[in-house]
Amino acid sequence: MTASTPASARKLSPSTDSMTALLDELRSVTDAVGRTDLSNRLVSARQRVSDARLRIVVTGQSKKGISSLVNALVAADVCSTNAAAPERTRGPRPVAGPVIVEYGESKSKKVGEAGRTEVTLPVDLLAEGVVLIDMPGVTGAGSRRATEILSMLPTVDAVLFVSDASQEYTAPEIRFLQQIHQLCPMVAGVINKIDSYVRWADIQKANRKHLTDADLDLPILPVSSAMHKTAHRLGDQMLEVESGIPQLEAFIRNHLVARADALARESVVNDVRVVSDHVALALNSELTALQDPSRSAELLDRIRTARDTAEALRKRTANWQYVLGDGITELTVSVEHDLRHRLRAIVREAEEEIMKSDPARQWEAFGERINGRVSAAVEDNFILAHQLSIDLAGKVADRFSEDGKVQLPALPGADTDALLGQLGSVEALESGKAGVVQRAITSLRGSYGGVLMVGLATSLLGLALVNPWSIGAGLLLGANTFREDHKALKARRRSEARLAVARLMDEVVFQVSKESKQRLRDVQRTLRDHFTTVADEMLRSANDSLQAAQEAGNTHESERAARIAQVQGNLGHLRQLRVQAAGLVQAGEAQ
Repeated sequence: MTASTPASARKLSPSTDSMTALLDELRSVTDAVGRTDLSNRLVSARQRVSDARLRIVVTGQSKKGISSLVNALVAADVCSTNAAAPERTRGPRPVAGPVIVEYGESKSKKVGEAGRTEVTLPVDLLAEGVVLIDMPGVTGAGSRRATEILSMLPTVDAVLFVSDASQEYTAPEIRFLQQIHQLCPMVAGVINKIDSYVRWADIQKANRKHLTDADLDLPILPVSSAMHKTAHRLGDQMLEVESGIPQLEAFIRNHLVARADALARESVVNDVRVVSDHVALALNSELTALQDPSRSAELLDRIRTARDTAEALRKRTANWQYVLGDGITELTVSVEHDLRHRLRAIVREAEEEIMKSDPARQWEAFGERINGRVSAAVEDNFILAHQLSIDLAGKVADRFSEDGKVQLPALPGADTDALLGQLGSVEALESGKAGVVQRAITSLRGSYGGVLMVGLATSLLGLALVNPWSIGAGLLLGANTFREDHKALKARRRSEARLAVARLMDEVVFQVSKESKQRLRDVQRTLRDHFTTVADEMLRSANDSLQAAQEAGNTHESERAARIAQVQGNLGHLRQLRVQAAGLVQAGEAQ
């Protein structure tokens, strides 16, 4: 086994072996009855179970000990830290990318594109299927790095949010945690560097209050990566326990890994239930026709009704199609309104800030703040769209099936990284380029007019053109011209600044609306194709049942008993598989 195939290199748990064996046995049944569509579904389910790795993103604000925490969890220096990074005085700054640490029979390291690094280690925690993704720290909830992290959350299983014991959660951290929790419910807080701050317990208590106020029910675990490193070097077990890293590892095993295993079990049970129901439908129809030929007509009518129902679900006029179409329309309007509402709030705040001071003085910093607010608004808007899409999928499932037990597909995520790179920034102020020399020349022109006007008037009294009166008038007019020019330039800069913000918002609305509508169309296609596939499976099962019942009616009396025994055996086999599937859930609950 090579390090390039971490899914196969990791140790599969006994439950994973049981689940894959169960799916394989059920697939042999579907292959025997010629249901290739159901066999393909079971193949996909087996692949999902066999690669049941738990992908954990480790993130947080910059310089909080993110990489040192990952190093402590794997007891190796695989991620570079701020303390270990050498200073760079020349040359371009290297691009910091994620470090993916997963199981491998030997230690290896491979650097890919955009600074992405893949590391494999023979570590017990990783061997249980855990994959740690060390993401570079963010500088704010609306930063581009935060956008990259949010974009990948729909594809991961859990998040460890790292802070340190120097201060309690800040408003940007709470907001970032809220965004993370909306996209990935399995989140835990980690307070690092408890060895450096004696009042870390007070910080932990304050953080719990902040989370409660933000309606976030998240665990917080205190650790010290530096203390763990020292304990590992000295072989001091007491110091290692005091570092909190063993407790964090236990939390990952007992809560995160266990919960992921439970979700995998539930998914397998659902697949077994649905597939066995499809196969059993034809077998039960045939068995009823064989055991009581007098009820064949009634049975055929029932099957034809079920077939007509399945056929109706495939049509464009089906109720779930209307729910999907109307839901996407309402969803598009809601998302568009939410985006414009958020951007209008940004415009109002920006205009208030512009009118309070001269925009030219801090235009670059102003532009960075606007970019951050826009990024945060777009992220929140796409997160809202993702959540509303999930709600819509549930509504369609309820309308599609009376019991609502229809497995939902994976929907497109809330990736905004590529989109935000196309939005640009606020334009530079043209009037802000006017320098002191140009303004001095304007003042001299005003002074010249004052000297000339008053000098000509006083020359009628016999005074020289340039006299104390004309010089004083020139100074007064020059100062007034300088002041008026300053006011005019400030007003012009404010007007240009407001126009620059308006242009940026127009660009944001144009780009984001286009991307948002495209993604909602992808959601519509995904849901439509998924439920159409489910309807096709139902229709094929109904047709197979009808065919089996008709053939059973034509079965010779001498062959009837043998066929009944065979069908009952097949149904018993299916019941046994369903009992085994239920046992998987009970075994998981008992662990």
